[in-house]
Amino acid sequence: MYWYEKDYIMRMIHGIAQILAALWFGRRETELPSVMSEQCGEENDYLRRLVDSGQINAAEDRLFEILETAGWDSEQKAALILSFYDYVNEKDDAFLSKAGFSRDEIFEGMRDALRSIGKEIPEYLRL
Repeated sequence: MYWYEKDYIMRMIHGIAQILAALWFGRRETELPSVMSEQCGEENDYLRRLVDSGQINAAEDRLFEILETAGWDSEQKAALILSFYDYVNEKDDAFLSKAGFSRDEIFEGMRDALRSIGKEIPEYLRL
């Protein structure tokens, strides 16, 4: 894959997160932590620390565990999903590669996580 294809995918993932945050919450994706409950915000911070330490797969596993077990409503879960995957998407390709993660996995993970809570990425926003 050429660098401009990776950059395109990165922009598309970010754009999807922006559009869904605006549609569902009336906010930018960077403002999503402000709509999270305190506990959800704490989990978001924990997931970001895992990502920053290069443990993206562990963070994603924890995200799916949270989605299965947390008693939050779908809006809280959707905010956490969008915030998480947009944050992972901000990492450069070298960081993602070292962590064993790819841009395609970011989109697939976001799609699968949203599906798990009964939300879909609209067809016109898919890669």
